[in-house]
Amino acid sequence: MIPADLLTQIGILLAAALTLVTLSYIFGDHPVFRLVLHIFIGAAAGYAGAIAVQDVILPQLIFPVIELTSGASSLDPVDVGMRLGLSALLLTKLSPRTARLGNPVTAMLVGVGAALAIGGAIQGTLLPQINGSAQIFDVAGFDLALQGGYYGESLQIILQGMLALLAMVSTLAYFHFGAEARGKQAPLRNVLVDVLAWAGSLFIAITLATLFSGVLLSGMGALTERLDFLYSTLSALLGAP
Repeated sequence: MIPADLLTQIGILLAAALTLVTLSYIFGDHPVFRLVLHIFIGAAAGYAGAIAVQDVILPQLIFPVIELTSGASSLDPVDVGMRLGLSALLLTKLSPRTARLGNPVTAMLVGVGAALAIGGAIQGTLLPQINGSAQIFDVAGFDLALQGGYYGESLQIILQGMLALLAMVSTLAYFHFGAEARGKQAPLRNVLVDVLAWAGSLFIAITLATLFSGVLLSGMGALTERLDFLYSTLSALLGAP
């Protein structure tokens, strides 16, 4: 049996070699880089498939069928039969001749997935953002600041609320594509909507720039971690302190 320490050392050296090959893409595409890319995609796909088999297919389909056939299952046979039937219909998508039979199951999967995604987006993103935007209009804080004579703070609350309101309305106006026909002229949007849409484009650009900077910072963090890993590995090989 190979010692565990030796396997760990081999894994570290292999990871360092794959990192160097990946970073060599900065000099251009080459066959070794594509080989490493294929290894990464294959490993990721294999891992996802293994997780699906371990967490879904075996406990939800294979084990219940085995228990049902052995008579030791407490599950409803109709339930297990529906699982088998839906799985068999889904497998028909493997062949172009029988792919039509799997369309209803695929449609059900897409519909359920879309419903869960929309529900999650509304509950996890849209409603919290609306609540967060409403918190900017701090009426109670404005009254307290006004009563206490803190006119600068009250003015700051007003400006924050107006800026948040302008950002929301103008961004929504940017995605308003309604236009009215004016005789023989091409349909045009209302001038006020056009002005708000222009302002909304500025807020959208700021938002996208912020998101891009976040992605860039994440990439720089990953690159720094890999360079530190290569430096540590090389130092260990050379026996440097």
